[in-house]
Amino acid sequence: MIRVGVVGYGTIGQVHCEALQEVPGCQLVAVADVDPEARARAQRDYGVVAAESMEAMLDAAEVDLIDICVPTHLHEAMMVQAMEADKHIFCEKPLARSLEEGRRLVELAKGYRKKIGIGHVVRFTPAYRGIRRSVEQGEVGRIGVVRTFRGGSQFPEGWQDWFANFNLSGGVILDLMIHDLDYCRWLFGDVERVYAKSTCGRTEVRLEHAMAVLRFKSGVIAHLEASWTNYPGQFYTAVEVAGKDGLITFDSRKSSPLAAMTVPGVSAQAGAVAANPYALELQDMVEAITEDRQPLVTVEDAFGALEIALAAVESARTGRVVEI
Repeated sequence: MIRVGVVGYGTIGQVHCEALQEVPGCQLVAVADVDPEARARAQRDYGVVAAESMEAMLDAAEVDLIDICVPTHLHEAMMVQAMEADKHIFCEKPLARSLEEGRRLVELAKGYRKKIGIGHVVRFTPAYRGIRRSVEQGEVGRIGVVRTFRGGSQFPEGWQDWFANFNLSGGVILDLMIHDLDYCRWLFGDVERVYAKSTCGRTEVRLEHAMAVLRFKSGVIAHLEASWTNYPGQFYTAVEVAGKDGLITFDSRKSSPLAAMTVPGVSAQAGAVAANPYALELQDMVEAITEDRQPLVTVEDAFGALEIALAAVESARTGRVVEI
């Protein structure tokens, strides 16, 4: 039985704790959070050890896997601390706040004997996995253009409003668009050029919208949008993958989970089943430990997504194309 300690009991930490209840072969044994109210909630919700820091959590409970769910700017420090404690590590995306931090983690991970997984959860979302399967099987032919959207709901809240602090969160590109950046890289490989626009720094209201155009080395062109808004709305995601022989579309607002349209004479099989992607990514991490293999999303994978996201941030800041 893999004993899990979650660091951070904010929104995503609570999501992870709930998802862990669905994962066989593991047990949530402890939670760490600097906020005493959060610790009280964790104790009330799960009856686990609740500590004010990772160090105190490890002193109070036997933990095999540390699940890091703290704000982005703390990821590197928490991962280094978990490595020093010689624990298996699962960390929410993005890997780090800066390329320098990401590079340090990549180097440290090379010689680390325990498993490290990063929470790029879209790779575990059934509809998105179905799209990838259709692309790999060539059901719509060679891919030319991809479009994605993610957002639509109210501006996120976090500990001490950290999402609104660009220096801490990296804004909507690093926190939200990175989901689709990682997904597209998973499908189409390395990116060579990025051009992006963002409202960041152009308005004082709690509203940020960004778009990015990627050119992949494979020739695929992707157009991505991500949005944090200042009004209550429906969060949704959408994808279009256009190939030589057809089009695959997905929109989470519609009842049909996945649709594939092809030219006459070309068949396409695509589908999706309901499942909790957070439970699936944590299950993959637990199985990676028990089966002694790499998790689906490695530190190197997460660094690749981080590099593209920060290139998009730089492009939006300067108005120039950034080559990777």
